[in-house]
Amino acid sequence: MINWNLKDDYFDYIKSHPARRIIVYGAGNEARKNYRFIGRIDYFCDQKADTIKAINGIPCLSPEELVDIPYQLVILICIRNESIVRQIYEALNGMELEAEVFYYFKNPSFAEFDFSPYTRKLDLRDKLRIRIVCTDESWILGKFARKLQEELSRLGQEADIAEEEDTLADVNHYVYYCDLAKVYKNPCTVRTAMVTHVDCLLKADLVKFQTQNKVLCICMSSETVNKLSLYGVAREGLCYVNPAQDGDIEPRKIVLGITNRCYGGFDFRKRDSLILEVCRKLEPRFFKLKIMGAGWETIVSQLQQLGFEVEYYADFDREIYKKLMPGLDYWIYYGFDEGAMGYLDALAAGVKTICTPQGYHLDTRCGLTYPCNTIEDFVRVLRQIQEEKRAVIDSVKDWTWENFAKKHLEIWQYLTGTKPLKELYIHQSEYMDGIFSMVLPDISERQIL
Repeated sequence: MINWNLKDDYFDYIKSHPARRIIVYGAGNEARKNYRFIGRIDYFCDQKADTIKAINGIPCLSPEELVDIPYQLVILICIRNESIVRQIYEALNGMELEAEVFYYFKNPSFAEFDFSPYTRKLDLRDKLRIRIVCTDESWILGKFARKLQEELSRLGQEADIAEEEDTLADVNHYVYYCDLAKVYKNPCTVRTAMVTHVDCLLKADLVKFQTQNKVLCICMSSETVNKLSLYGVAREGLCYVNPAQDGDIEPRKIVLGITNRCYGGFDFRKRDSLILEVCRKLEPRFFKLKIMGAGWETIVSQLQQLGFEVEYYADFDREIYKKLMPGLDYWIYYGFDEGAMGYLDALAAGVKTICTPQGYHLDTRCGLTYPCNTIEDFVRVLRQIQEEKRAVIDSVKDWTWENFAKKHLEIWQYLTGTKPLKELYIHQSEYMDGIFSMVLPDISERQIL
């Protein structure tokens, strides 16, 4: 009689039945890798016993030879393919044997991690049906809903906005997570919710409830993900996508001020034309010049030809000057003539200075922000200021509504199994939010088409 034993611990059983002969059924790769961990083995058994003969001195029998063993048997099947295992069990069941049969890969004595729940089933397609659930389109979150819907449509997706879920949609996305306090058990849709902020335990518990009911909560920042994790929300139910900015705001230019007469036609003490040599090595989109003083007309024209915006006052006007000076970002002076009175006014206005370290410039306690002597000095300082400005601007240049939608779409394509990971992961190391902030069950290509 054959007894298929799926309950007992193998080692406990053979300890309590020491007289039984132990057979390892299967002499392939799995048996050869694992037989040393099995303990006592009396025989191997395999259809290819005639060619195998023995493994490490242990005889290998054919299945038909098992009936000749004059003892009750313990058979441990060590073959991973379960369809073959079923065939073996049926064959053993038709034989005159007294045997307790165990399956190596499903026995508590040989615990093994089960990869099968992490295998992803794919349904490859380019278009998803996406319902954006929004209950108040007049609110700021209404803008999120509209922008998301517009960009998803441009990306070729079927996306709409409504106050209720679409039971036939691939994805139902709530732009306000507090609108999702009841989850309908619809296995045909993926649910996600945008978590805008969590400022009380009630909201933290709501997010926890949602993740416990298979809702992926998409936060706006990594900090909120970490905070919710500390509150006890399952990390695999959280990710983040940084919000977008409209991209229609022009940055204010850095205002450079010159407040002295141009002496180029008389002498060289103020090195007036030096500004042209410096500006040729700067980008006009970052700088604007304000100049007050007579004689700059030719240089102003040349600066404008280089693409720089210049606000020029040929005549000195005290009232305009009093407004102009505090509006500067940097006051510039190139001369070596003991000092410029505009330098003192710049300090009085709290304006930073880029100027020559000479004369009474040196006697102020903290006036020289950037002391410069040569053209190279001025270019180096202004390029540094230019690059600092560029870095600030560029820090959100990719925070667009298009990218906001693309990152959501990648998440949904993963959750719906409509895109393989090898396509979804092509942007790895370009950004850290979106799908790359998710704890994915499996990032291998163990996928079923």
